[in-house]
Amino acid sequence: MESRLNNGKGIFLLWINWLMGSGAIVLLIQLSLFVKPLYMPFVAFGIQFILFLLIKRNREKELPVCYLFPFVASRIMFWSGATMLVINLLYSKWLVETVFGSTHINPHIPFLCILIVCPITLICCLWVHTHKRTISFCRDCKMRSGTAAERGFLGKIFTREGNYQIDVCLIVSAVLTLLAWIYYVIVYINSSLNHTDRFVFFIAPALAWVGASVYFALRYIGIWGYYCQNIAGSATRHGRSTLLRYILIDYDLICLSKPQSGPDAVDPGARYFDTPEASYISWRKHVSMADASLHFYNMTDIVDSDIRFFYSTTSGNADCNIFRYFVFLRPEQRKAFDKKNPDCIWVTFRELVQMLNDHRLNPLMSAEFVRLYTMVMAWKTYDNRGRRRYKIKHYKPMFRFENLSSWDIDFNDPSWLYVADNNQDTPFYHLRRLWRKYINGVGNYIEEINPETTESQQ
Repeated sequence: MESRLNNGKGIFLLWINWLMGSGAIVLLIQLSLFVKPLYMPFVAFGIQFILFLLIKRNREKELPVCYLFPFVASRIMFWSGATMLVINLLYSKWLVETVFGSTHINPHIPFLCILIVCPITLICCLWVHTHKRTISFCRDCKMRSGTAAERGFLGKIFTREGNYQIDVCLIVSAVLTLLAWIYYVIVYINSSLNHTDRFVFFIAPALAWVGASVYFALRYIGIWGYYCQNIAGSATRHGRSTLLRYILIDYDLICLSKPQSGPDAVDPGARYFDTPEASYISWRKHVSMADASLHFYNMTDIVDSDIRFFYSTTSGNADCNIFRYFVFLRPEQRKAFDKKNPDCIWVTFRELVQMLNDHRLNPLMSAEFVRLYTMVMAWKTYDNRGRRRYKIKHYKPMFRFENLSSWDIDFNDPSWLYVADNNQDTPFYHLRRLWRKYINGVGNYIEEINPETTESQQ
């Protein structure tokens, strides 16, 4: 019941995020009626700071919500404030006569912020739309809370709806930009604000915000209804649970179960290649190595198995936390396992990469393999600050499953994902590092996290 309430709340919070992000944009436009142009840039920076605090607070929660749209709104506030600041400087008295001419400026009418905010909103949303989830904000979210598949139902909804909100804002801002600028160029007279001027420059964006907010409210009510009818009671759900996943390795081979088809394949993930050993148990915050070994024995009847902790996903998923383990099989153990599981196959690293590229792996398996490869290559190539271990630019070490048992790397520490994302081999390494740490605000703070050790996660 608790997970259902969390999922319902997560769906509702998506609507709140739309209200906050789009409301901040519309509020900036409306405030220009009452605030002098000289102070409008600082109003924009103030709203950006408030959004910054909300986004930072969200990142610290156990079940963070997708704050992509509020993040984009904070960037819109920043660039709008910077643009208005530049305009104010250009409108200073010593430039009025030489650049603009006194007949083009009327200090007695409000700052028409819509002419600035809507085009900037259009540009920011278009940039996010074209880059999708490759922007640093989304990459950081994956590093902290896992991929959409690892976050369960909410993760999939957040991934889709976060980008959908951007697309809707893109369309609305494009319409308002065209309306405002066409009216400004053709009809508007720089003497006073009549009723038509107020409607185009101030009332129209407010009406668009109200209409879009009602649309999203109805949309999320529909999603919540779908969740209650088709997801909450589905046979694929296991209630509040913990998932144990074991990745079987024999020398340089990894074991996979073949895809299932037909009416028995209720779980969509069963239609892909996946690890053959996974089990749902009653929810628990920690899983000891003794419990992990016992559950593996109960599933396979293999005794004295060499099990190593891989990593866990204990936040960001309202339904289930996930613990992963490596199991290194000896020849006699593999022989016994193959006899009991004739439908499983053993593949090499190259074959696994090909399956990943062909989208034939279970989304959870894909996330695990990408994390494994990314962190190992970062650990072998760079130190924990992203500096090259070897004085060879773009050096790329070898990756082999056979060496996995001897690697001293904490896969539960997300800082290595940050190193892989930003290191000395990426352009403007130092500038990007400073920007994300001190200016981006909610970007990559991973290197300052003190993650729980492997033992405390088990």
